[in-house]
Amino acid sequence: MSLWPKTRQELDALVNRHFETPEYQDFFSVKLTPERQKVIDLHYPHYIKSRRDCWGAAAVRAPLDVKRAIWEHEKDELIFDKRLGAAHLTDEQMAEATDETNLLPAVRAVFLAWMHLATTRTWIESLMVNHITERKNNPAIVKGGGFTARYAHKKVADLGGTLESLDDNTKVHMVADEDHSDMFEPIFDKYVTDERIAQAVVRAAHDSLDVDRAYRSALATAMMRIAGSRAA
Repeated sequence: MSLWPKTRQELDALVNRHFETPEYQDFFSVKLTPERQKVIDLHYPHYIKSRRDCWGAAAVRAPLDVKRAIWEHEKDELIFDKRLGAAHLTDEQMAEATDETNLLPAVRAVFLAWMHLATTRTWIESLMVNHITERKNNPAIVKGGGFTARYAHKKVADLGGTLESLDDNTKVHMVADEDHSDMFEPIFDKYVTDERIAQAVVRAAHDSLDVDRAYRSALATAMMRIAGSRAA
């Protein structure tokens, strides 16, 4: 019998509480300025590369049907998403993301931590380490909108412009992350079959979200050091 329906409820409550954590509150309270936005822009390609590396690590020991699902997921990111008309990260951005010279040390530590989780846990835990970072972006799960949508609205409020004027990648992720989250529902429904596995995937989700909190905190701290008013 699948324990996924019960586990899913626990995870959905977890990702909603995630936005109430001090690190996320700090991140969203910092008023964006063009200079502060540069901090985000510098680290974003590296963040995306880290996700690609960790999804690849999750596929290594996974069963074939799970490998197929991961491959379908990664095709959008690495090769072609029909909603975007291109890959989510260009070859040029991927090449730049191999140079970590200017990264915040805390961010480098975060990427190492995510890779550690993805390579040292069982395949289903490794899958959850990655999946939960997109589950928090799913507007059908997160009340008030997922991370991408919230950040898009913040960017418009702080820097001006409209949602329509944002880059295509941001606009696509506001939709794609719901699809990317939903596509693994059959996988977890099939494999979360006892309490031991259920507890393991919840623990993996907690660990991954703790790493995510550290990432947002590092960015928020760096932006706070740049002159500018702090929004309420």
